[in-house]
Amino acid sequence: MSKKRNSQGKGELAPVHEAEMTILPPAGGIVGEFLTDTENMFRARSMRMKSLFARINETGQRMEGLLRMAAERIDAAEARLEDDLRGQGLLADTETEE
Repeated sequence: MSKKRNSQGKGELAPVHEAEMTILPPAGGIVGEFLTDTENMFRARSMRMKSLFARINETGQRMEGLLRMAAERIDAAEARLEDDLRGQGLLADTETEE
């Protein structure tokens, strides 16, 4: 039986008749529409991401400014507190040097 299977698998190749094929350019037909839609989708996504990144950047810059202002206020308040405590005699000069 195995000999019959091997002999049946072998045979002459039949010539394939050439069929007429129309090759569409990338900008035409369904493929072109798909490519255009995909390009538009990525362009829209890019625009959305740019606007989101711009908003995040603005928020980050505002937050940085607020944190810097808060740090300056804390330093100023600490300096005023030290001056007040020294004026009242509650803080010695050696404690501030540390």
